[in-house]
Amino acid sequence: MIWRCFFVRKSQSVESSFRFRIDLMRYNIILLVFFTIAFFSSGEAVEIKSLSSKQAVRYENSYALVIGVSDYKHGWNKLPHALPNAEAVADELTKRDFKVMTLYDPTGYELSSMIDSLAYKSGSENDRFIFYFAGHGVTISSENDSVLGYILPKDAPNRLKHPDLFKEKALSMKRIADVVKNSPVKRALFLFDCCFSGAILSHGWIDENGVNNKWDKSTRQFITAGNQDEKVPDNSIFTYCLLAGLEGNADLNADACITASELSIYIRVNTFLRSNNSLHPQYGRIHDPDNNHGDFVFGVELPKMKPMSELYKDIDNLNNLEEILPDFKFTGIPAGSFLMGSDSSEDGRDDDETPLHKVSIKPFFMQTTEVTQRLWKMIMGYNPSFFETDILPVEQVSWIEVNEFIRRINEIDPGKNYRLPTEAEWEYACRAESSTRFPWGNDSNYYSLDIFCWLSYTGKGSTHPIGQKRPNAWGLYDMHGNVFEWCQDWYHDDYFGAPSDGSAWISPVGEYRVHRGGSSVMDSWEYNARRCRSAFRSRSKPASRHFDLGFRLVKEK
Repeated sequence: MIWRCFFVRKSQSVESSFRFRIDLMRYNIILLVFFTIAFFSSGEAVEIKSLSSKQAVRYENSYALVIGVSDYKHGWNKLPHALPNAEAVADELTKRDFKVMTLYDPTGYELSSMIDSLAYKSGSENDRFIFYFAGHGVTISSENDSVLGYILPKDAPNRLKHPDLFKEKALSMKRIADVVKNSPVKRALFLFDCCFSGAILSHGWIDENGVNNKWDKSTRQFITAGNQDEKVPDNSIFTYCLLAGLEGNADLNADACITASELSIYIRVNTFLRSNNSLHPQYGRIHDPDNNHGDFVFGVELPKMKPMSELYKDIDNLNNLEEILPDFKFTGIPAGSFLMGSDSSEDGRDDDETPLHKVSIKPFFMQTTEVTQRLWKMIMGYNPSFFETDILPVEQVSWIEVNEFIRRINEIDPGKNYRLPTEAEWEYACRAESSTRFPWGNDSNYYSLDIFCWLSYTGKGSTHPIGQKRPNAWGLYDMHGNVFEWCQDWYHDDYFGAPSDGSAWISPVGEYRVHRGGSSVMDSWEYNARRCRSAFRSRSKPASRHFDLGFRLVKEK
């Protein structure tokens, strides 16, 4: 449900019956108190559970106040994208069962009245609350060198010409913090698509695991689009990254939950990259030592999968899975070293395969074929694939879903550390001691490709049964063509700084996860053939599902 609260004059029209029309300014605060009490009435409880740990949190009610300011006066630049950005955030939160109140183009009086209305004793300590603002923000330094951030309503005056009136109209972070501290709602997240700073905010970053083990504790966290001296573009990078993160891409540890800590890391890295290193989002907590030990949590929507207890009644009796489960054979990969990437002279290469660098690999076991739909259904209880047949590789599985599959396999057969291959392990196993474009040679005209690969000749191909083409020298099938295969690593656009020990490149966080191996489903034959080279790299967002993207596992024992 979205409650839209537009402050309009009698000459204005209201576009929807769901928006409140308030004509008389002197009644605004009374009506706001009424609407706020109604807004904080009981809603639907949400319980969020981690797939990889015993962490869980229950929110009795979920509320959000979304503010967008576009039509600025008095010399401030107008921001035509602020309202669409706010509307997109409101829509996303509504899908997540938040009761959303929107406030668009408020004056200083209207913005202040709305904040004051939140100070009334509404909500409870078991609720959660999001505050989102898109508009101008400024930071003001005082005589004692302290700084304070402000968000601006549409009628904020020039702060140099009218400093007292500016402070009367603008809304300071201190005022917001005071309201928050007095609110009975103890789990709050503040998202500012603007740049400012201030002593009221405690800045800092957590490690890139993004995990806080105190979900049930109170927290007042914030994320801003940039630092106080940076200019945020109207066409928001911050909100784009926020929404992409909430789709599931900010689930850094693949537990089907996104903490505010994880979300902040994802936004920070991707806003920085998309802004060509010009924006540095800020993360932290409002100073309140007694109420800041927790983490705000969002759930990640996954396809409905059967519980392990329904699929396997007696997990302890399921050992030696290679004998019990079909299509679950592994091939030993010896230790060694190789040159990863491609030389500048390689035909058809891409720039992200640079520089050619030496990597040392420890011994491991790799699944002989790609994971099939039959195996996926046995472990997960459903089939997401576009091309449905048991012996075809499973596809349309996100990186997050794949990690739940891996978690289940490790629970059924503990001690072997099943996982996705690192990108270096994948290329090492694919090359099988070769250093040419393909394991069988450079094959500049692709004469031998058909022996080892399934490819689309028309651009309207499909996946194919596993293990039908010739394997490479180490006995691995379909390393070229059929479906792309997820790897552990975040994608980086070159190999400068890549690990040399074969481990996954998981820091810094990125926007995409790596997948390798080419595809037989889409595009022209020649384009597909080039993508089947051993060094070719591809990537997708972690929450993506494609009908030419699957995976295979590795294990250490």
